[in-house]
Amino acid sequence: MMRSDLIREHLTWLIEEGAAHCSFESAVADMPFDKQGQVPAGMDRSPWQLLEHLRLCQWDILEFSRDASHVSPEWPDGYWPDSPEPPTSESWDASVTAFLNDRTE
Repeated sequence: MMRSDLIREHLTWLIEEGAAHCSFESAVADMPFDKQGQVPAGMDRSPWQLLEHLRLCQWDILEFSRDASHVSPEWPDGYWPDSPEPPTSESWDASVTAFLNDRTE
């Protein structure tokens, strides 16, 4: 196995198995709708904003890697949702699904 394959395998393990931190799946599981848009005391962003930021950043990296003509969003505003609240009750699950699909890609 080549060194780059070993590094890729190890990084995948760190990210997916939660060795470096809690897993993405456990961090976003069962987030009540009424908490998704609340900014906790002492924090700057809501869980919704953080989730969307992760999704947008990952999507941008993926598209940049796949398409030489990809134009990244404007920094930093293009990487954060406008509102701390999700637009609908379905938005959280849709964002989680999109993040997971892009991570698989």
